Order: sequence, then structure tokens, then C-alpha cells
Amino acid sequence: MKHQLLLFSAFVPFFYAAPVMAATCTPTPECAAQGYKYSEEECPHGALKCPNGDGYYCATPRPKCNIGDIFYTDNTCVAVTNHNSSKTVLGIVVYVNADGVGGQIMAPWWLDKNGNRSSSGVGMYWSTEYTDVLELPNIISETLAEADFDSCENTDKIVAAGNASTYPAAWATRKYAPTTETAGKWCLPAAGILRNIQKNWSAIGTAVNKVGGASNLNNHWVWSSSEYSNRNAWNADLDHSILYNYNKDTNYYYVVPVLAF
Repeated sequence: MKHQLLLFSAFVPFFYAAPVMAATCTPTPECAAQGYKYSEEECPHGALKCPNGDGYYCATPRPKCNIGDIFYTDNTCVAVTNHNSSKTVLGIVVYVNADGVGGQIMAPWWLDKNGNRSSSGVGMYWSTEYTDVLELPNIISETLAEADFDSCENTDKIVAAGNASTYPAAWATRKYAPTTETAGKWCLPAAGILRNIQKNWSAIGTAVNKVGGASNLNNHWVWSSSEYSNRNAWNADLDHSILYNYNKDTNYYYVVPVLAF
């Protein structure tokens, strides 16, 4: 019996040591440290969720930019002072979404009716007929027009209502294709976007000049995609501080396209 007790007591430390060893582990790295550093909203093309947290990983996240930043074809943006002339400019940031993720950029030059880049600008009709685009709301006050930022949703409805002969301004933006990836995605800016450009012209104009854009962008009337009535659509002179509405068949207003990012 004495030998049995000694034998048992000799093994006791080993039985109790095992649980202590199992409790020792390496902390799981934070999600951000593993590359899961984005929100789901920043990943429009799909994302992987962190297995132990709320972060997401995506290869092409939506960038966070500031108004007046220069936006490149590689989906990056920088302040004017950091402009990289070796990169291809896609546009200038003119609107940032409320959550700070994504927004809209403006091409720093005019378009002609075929969607080609124009340095001096070409006047064109909003519409060649007085027809109400039924899918578009009629915005009858400047206050409401300033709150319309739905550039591409508006443009979708306009181009669906007719062809390039009927709605030249909207169709010109859809023909603009500076890159294969953005072809068919450019839009006629909503009235609120034009108002935002007016308010921030100092920063935006500086960026336009920096990248060699059209020198007279703020000196001409520009069509918006916001409708006032069957006869009128909203427009703006970027050098002023208010919005206007005028006859759709006025052919001396210019077109500058915007793109959501």
C-alpha cells in the first residue's frame, strides 16, 4: 500500500499541470492589423468580414476624399499640393457623401454633344421638346433644388425617356468615356451638385487649374439633371451663388459631367 501511495503522488503534478498549460494562449490580432480595416459601405464590390470583429477587407475600397481633391483613374485622391503628374486625372472631387465615404467627381472640362472633351465648351439643349419626364420629380423651389444630389439617378431617368436627339445634354454625359471602366457611368450633375460646386469653387477651381482643365468652367451656364417643369430645367452659372431654371430648349447652356465614386 505504501508503494502504491508513493507512485500515485509522483504523478499528481503532471495531472494538474496540464490544464494550466492549456490556458496559456496567444491573443488574437486585431482586425485592422490583419487588413480588415474598412466598413461594409466602403466595399461596394464585395468584402470579407473579420472572423473575430466588425471590420471588413476589400481589394478596391471606396476612397475617402475631400472637396477639391484631385481624383485619378487608379481610384485614389490627393490634395492639390500632392498632385502626381505621372498619374492620369479622372476628375475633381465636388461632393462627398454624408458619411464621408465616396461622393461625386467632376470632369475638369466641357463636353460636346458626342461626349467628347471640349476645352472651350459647346452649348446644347436639355431637351428639344417640352415634355415632362414623368419619372423625375418637378422641383419647384431653389431650396429643394439645392437638396437634390441624385445626379446619376436623374440621368438614368432622362436617357430612358428618349434618345440623344431628344435629350442631348444627358446623353452627352453617357457618351463620355475617358476610361473603359467608367464608360456609360458619367452623369448630368443634379442641381444640388452644381450649388455645391458654386459654394466650393475656390478649392475646386484651384484643382481644375492645377490639372490643366478648361479655364472658363466658372464663366458659363451649366445644365443640371434636375427638372423644374415640362418646360424648364435647373441650371447654374458656377461663378454665381444661386440656381436658376430656364427653358429646356435653350441651346447655349454647357455640359460638364460628374461621376459617382
